Amino acid sequence: MPTSILAYFTHKLAPRRSPPLRETASVRGTFSALGVIAPYNPDDLIGRRGYAVYDQMQKDAQVQACLAIKKLAVLSRGWEVHPASDDPVDAEVADFVRFALLQMRGSILDVLYNVLDALAKGFSVMEINYCVLDTKPHRGMIGLASIKSKDPATFQFDMDEYLNVRGLRRPGNEMLPADKFVVYSYMPRYESPYGTSDLRAAYKHYWSKDILIRFLNLYLEKYGSPTARGTYKRGTPKAAQEELLRVLDKIQQETAIVIPEDVQVELLEAQRGGEAGYLQAIEFHDKQISKAILCQTLMTDEGQRVGSFALAKVHLDVLKMCLRKLKRDLEESVMQEQVIRRLVDYNFNVSAYPTFNLGPLEDQDVVELAGVIEKLVSGQVIKPDESWIREYLGLPGGIVA
Repeated sequence: MPTSILAYFTHKLAPRRSPPLRETASVRGTFSALGVIAPYNPDDLIGRRGYAVYDQMQKDAQVQACLAIKKLAVLSRGWEVHPASDDPVDAEVADFVRFALLQMRGSILDVLYNVLDALAKGFSVMEINYCVLDTKPHRGMIGLASIKSKDPATFQFDMDEYLNVRGLRRPGNEMLPADKFVVYSYMPRYESPYGTSDLRAAYKHYWSKDILIRFLNLYLEKYGSPTARGTYKRGTPKAAQEELLRVLDKIQQETAIVIPEDVQVELLEAQRGGEAGYLQAIEFHDKQISKAILCQTLMTDEGQRVGSFALAKVHLDVLKMCLRKLKRDLEESVMQEQVIRRLVDYNFNVSAYPTFNLGPLEDQDVVELAGVIEKLVSGQVIKPDESWIREYLGLPGGIVA
């Protein structure tokens, strides 16, 4: 026993090691003369062709549809602000944040839709414009006038050697404070704030499809209408031959022609079905574009495949996994960390912050789930904890009088 007591106090009194508190692994890359990371976008396609290539890609029907599905699926269920706890102060803070988001110019869902421009560009930039509220009960407090989207092509990041963002840079070396802006980096690699565009993986299929459509148009122009051939007897005068040629030239536009009995006119049609290869190739590239953006293909197919319900469910589940990640980014990285936290710090002295939640991605069969919970509770498999049951069923909190 004395030995164990001595060992106990020896352990308690021994000096503790402190962990290294500074970042040590600097980025191996291009350094400027000042010893900081030179501002550049690592996307090789943007480096060669600029952001205009992604703007052009969004004019493609398949690309536009896939991006719209991904954005609207996350934003179609509304939003809510929840207090950090049941404490009255936290409830007051949440009420203020909800009020500020509702009274600002425009809808917060429109703001988040613009934030999702990062899906195409890799990152998005929004400027927060504050104002002093003149409406009771929050008169005199700092609110939101607007959150305006900016063209990411006009921004570069001022970073240290560890890729920590210190500010934003505009053309002409204009420096802007980072805390005035909301920056969303989509799928960043190695902490790069420039993110990764969904359209980068889709580009080669977009480019190939664009070329195929041009060839298809040439094919239809050449073989879509049959070639007219006229036959005349040997010895027909030159003037009559030229008149026949003029008649053949007008066949494409005229509905009727008049020719002598000794002249024959026939239409030479190309073998039908030649365009099928073009259409199949275009369909293939459309599916690859869908895979690059949505991680599946059935969402944009037109019922051409007849498969099992299980296959469709797998495709939908894969899409939901991508959407859950996107939803969490908007709730935590964008709204809670960059919008709500700053707004609360300007108006309150609290350590806990409200949470921002977008609506659920799917409808649950609440009646069926409630029946399952009832059986589990009655069988004493789970405890009847109200907060857990509400969360499981997706029901809002509150007290029923």
